[in-house]
Amino acid sequence: MKRLLLLLALLWPALAPAAKPPPPPPVPALWVVTDGTSRITLFGTVHSLPRGTDWFRPHVVAALDAADRLVLETVVPDSQAAVMPVVMKLARLPAARPEQDRVPESWWPVYQRAAARLKPGPMEWYDTWFISLTFANLQAVANGMDPRIGVEPVLTERARMRNLPVVALETMEQQLIYFDALTEADQQQLLLSTLEDLESSKARVSLLVADWLSGNTEALAARVNQDFERSPMLRRMLVEDRNARWATWIADELKKAAEAKTPSRMFVGVGAGHLAGPDSLIEELQKRGLTVKRVVTEPVRKRGRRR
Repeated sequence: MKRLLLLLALLWPALAPAAKPPPPPPVPALWVVTDGTSRITLFGTVHSLPRGTDWFRPHVVAALDAADRLVLETVVPDSQAAVMPVVMKLARLPAARPEQDRVPESWWPVYQRAAARLKPGPMEWYDTWFISLTFANLQAVANGMDPRIGVEPVLTERARMRNLPVVALETMEQQLIYFDALTEADQQQLLLSTLEDLESSKARVSLLVADWLSGNTEALAARVNQDFERSPMLRRMLVEDRNARWATWIADELKKAAEAKTPSRMFVGVGAGHLAGPDSLIEELQKRGLTVKRVVTEPVRKRGRRR
């Protein structure tokens, strides 16, 4: 029936209603940092995406192919066996602590329902922050998100194909230490926020990915800021402090390139939330006297020929 209707529309276009134009192709935002002859590309990433997300557009591919190295937040080992010792070192408690002690009494039924649905296994031997991340990751998988097809694995594979070095701004252990350094009160607040957002997470992530794909950084910043409203300490540790350190690292690399008279062509991919809103990596770079401009990429539309 669909093929028949399509055929009729082609035969008698005057009788068919005007078709809506196809949506523009996705154009995730890129920025360029310039300092003398050096030119660095900044790209906001999404660590986990739904299958079929079309984001690796020509302007991103071209920018990466023109780079002399790929810089990411961290490089996750391919082997699960290499990851577990680090997780156990930081997240494992010396003695079991009941899960019920981690949430207020009124939240315990919410916790139980989430645990029954997501099946994380016994959590009494782990820190509260690890319980929160476990629930969030299991919910992401249930929502159809897959970290194996996130932005970083695709960028890494392309870089390896091009024989580009892959550099990490942080080790995986450093990233987990940020959570482990939180007070128990902040860890419990993180867990409550996770539990509260589980059911709406799929819709919220869909909107965030849509903002990212369309390059709508203002909307993306608003969503990221909303996520940290209940925990300013978490925002400072996970966003603001890291942005400042990364900006210093980039500025130092540019200084080294200038002294060596060898232009830098780094492609830097960090979480999209780090490139949006106040105290972003972009603002931190500008504070250090660097010029940061967004690359304007217009969707290309093909014009149909008239008959």
